[in-house]
Amino acid sequence: MLNSIHIKDFAIIEQLDLELKSGMTVITGETGAGKSIVVDALGFALGARADSGMVRHGAKRAEISAVFDIEKLPQVLTWLEEQMLDDEQDCILRRVINHDGRSKAFVNGQPVNLTQLSELGDFLVDIHGQHEHQSLFKPQTHLQLLDRYAGLSDNAAELANLAKSIHKTQNQLSDFKTALKDKNDRKDLLNYQLEELSQAPIDRVEQIESEHKRAANASQLLGKGQANLAALSEDEQSISSMLNSVAGQISELYSIDENLKNANDLLQSVLVEIDEASSELRNYLQSIEIDPAQFQQLDEELSVLHDLSRKHQTHIQALPETLASLQNELNQLAGDEASFEELEKELAGLQTKYQKLATGISKKRQTAAKRLNKEIVELMSQLGLGSGVFEVAFNVQPPDGFKANGLETVEFMVSTNPGQKPMPLRKVASGGELSRISLALQVINAQTTQLPTLIFDEVDVGIGGGTAEIVGNLLQSLGEKAQILCVTHQAQVAAQGRQHLLVAKSQTKDSTSNQMIEIANDDRVEEIARMIGGVEITETIRNHARELLNNE
Repeated sequence: MLNSIHIKDFAIIEQLDLELKSGMTVITGETGAGKSIVVDALGFALGARADSGMVRHGAKRAEISAVFDIEKLPQVLTWLEEQMLDDEQDCILRRVINHDGRSKAFVNGQPVNLTQLSELGDFLVDIHGQHEHQSLFKPQTHLQLLDRYAGLSDNAAELANLAKSIHKTQNQLSDFKTALKDKNDRKDLLNYQLEELSQAPIDRVEQIESEHKRAANASQLLGKGQANLAALSEDEQSISSMLNSVAGQISELYSIDENLKNANDLLQSVLVEIDEASSELRNYLQSIEIDPAQFQQLDEELSVLHDLSRKHQTHIQALPETLASLQNELNQLAGDEASFEELEKELAGLQTKYQKLATGISKKRQTAAKRLNKEIVELMSQLGLGSGVFEVAFNVQPPDGFKANGLETVEFMVSTNPGQKPMPLRKVASGGELSRISLALQVINAQTTQLPTLIFDEVDVGIGGGTAEIVGNLLQSLGEKAQILCVTHQAQVAAQGRQHLLVAKSQTKDSTSNQMIEIANDDRVEEIARMIGGVEITETIRNHARELLNNE
């Protein structure tokens, strides 16, 4: 619960220190006294957006501190521990707003950002404002109220996250499909190119080049080879004949002079080499065939290889490497298809989980709606709308839409006159009726909360008399399970508070400020009497005030 609040230089408050009690605390004061300023200040301490207009005129900064007892709030203790902001059993929120609009926030003396402060505030306080019924004009808030009443807020949040994951995965799949279409086109091209390369003789490039070159020059090789073979050993005046004659003469001389041994040996060796060369050349010439068909085949194979090299912008010798590279790319594309299938399985799993959760939530919403209808009608009757009808209308959505709010939307339907068909709440004309319906919803909503502190800021606008007393009873009963702070202008409500705080505004020539003090006994009688009204507060009015307080 909220133990205390310290406010300095905020709006028209110069300095205020409040000690708060459990149960129901009422805040009253004359119109324009600034009863709601404390609520506004607490809102800023809980993370509301600030601006320079919140700083009291002439001050450098405004400061708000709120101290909460969190001993019995395990969720808060866990959050503080996770954020490394824990500090024994109290939780101190502090907000400083500079005159230029910049602000700083602290939890237990440690700086935090507004997101953290707001998240923590959601665990501590629930504020119901006098204009809360305006949000009831928006059907999207109706489902939130129903889920909160049904205890489905966490389930609804899980469902919304599932829907978000589904749509994210669907978008990924859509992008994947587009990419795969491009990849499939690429895959088709790769398959064609691989088949083309596989059918080409890319593994015999050097052999084909060599054979093609030989076949292209076969006539030249044969003609010149034969001429040189004749000159070497087959003509009458061939090199071999002349060399034999010379070698014979040297051999005779060698028999006379052994100093010619080396010359004789070399000549004999040369004769052997010439014979062997002639034999090799003769065999070679016998292997040469002028085959136009073979040449054409080699020419076609070489042409194919050169075409492929131009197509792949590489040398014909590198075509085997190109084949390997294209095969690797094709294998990778096959892996992408496997990833796509995994993503499809993931999506199917999410959708199945969504349908199961959404169906369960839908059934619980239907059940809770029947209870809510009954309870709201009972409260409407207590609040002076005895002939009122309240219904939660369900609008079914396509199950394959995977909407964040589930399988349906809801809208609150109301009839305040006998025989009148229930109409959307946003079409209720009477502001007084709308205020009472809003109050009924807020009371029901507050009954389902687990928060330790509930604030009602002039939610009793537009009611009076016995209805106001009923509102006071409702708020007092809520005070048995949570701390209630109620800003009110109804004497019947104020009289039922356990603690009564009075706001008074004072003005001088140069400044305006207000004070808030706790009142009791005669002071409280005087305030309740003032709220009952009259040009002059008579003893009769005071007695009425005492009666209200005694009935508290």
